[in-house]
Amino acid sequence: MNKISVLTLTRNRTDHLQNLLKGLALSSRLPDECIVIHMNEPAEVLGDWPFPCEHSTYENSDALLPLPKARNAAAHRASGNLLLFLDVDCIPAEKMVAEYEKACEERPDAIAMGNVHYLSKKITIDWTEDSLKTKSAPHPKRDITQTASLAKEENYGLFWSLSFAISRSLFEQLDGFSERYSNYGAEDTDFAWKARAAGIDLCWVPKALAFHQFHTSEVPPWHNFKSIVYNAQVFYERWGEWPMGGWLKVFAAEGYIDWAIEGDYLKVIRLPQKA
Repeated sequence: MNKISVLTLTRNRTDHLQNLLKGLALSSRLPDECIVIHMNEPAEVLGDWPFPCEHSTYENSDALLPLPKARNAAAHRASGNLLLFLDVDCIPAEKMVAEYEKACEERPDAIAMGNVHYLSKKITIDWTEDSLKTKSAPHPKRDITQTASLAKEENYGLFWSLSFAISRSLFEQLDGFSERYSNYGAEDTDFAWKARAAGIDLCWVPKALAFHQFHTSEVPPWHNFKSIVYNAQVFYERWGEWPMGGWLKVFAAEGYIDWAIEGDYLKVIRLPQKA
């Protein structure tokens, strides 16, 4: 029998975390535990839930959002044989956990990727799943609503750490997320490239639905300029190709980096004010 661990990372997202935990509490298949890693902030226990919920702090002096290290720390703390990574901005639908469990039982040798619909406005804590469905829509580049269950995805660039499930054995086979990456950017693409190199399939699970909570965002994320550039260089060293090409093109066009997608160099010319 599976033991399911839901893993989530957070920083300054108390309301979003509250909604995620409420969603898990309403699940048709409750998780066996939820591991919450607070990145560079005090661990804050939020209420009582019908499943064990462990809050801990991951301190890191090198990065404000040490995503790869914090994800690995969450997996290390978890006791489940099935790891369900869920972004703190996501609210799981009632059947999400159950659908992930079913998918991983059918394809234990694959990484299961769920369906995410986006909310266009902030919500209050009194939400219902019906209201979330009414107010949300799929990402235009990741609309898998009509995709067959467990359909294989050949484009590993579509892997997103926002919502996915993987057996502990597969996660350990891949040696988790590479901790060479700092802060934000490309660490999930690197994870996907490792899966591709190991011959591990990515499979869509359309019924494993989560609702992404609204928050302001900037494209490209200029405040993460330094880590994006650094992580792009790390990725190129590892895989011989550039990740986050769209963002790097903007940085180059704006005169902040010297870079060409066909080349093997990336040099910072100047820093943006928000970096």
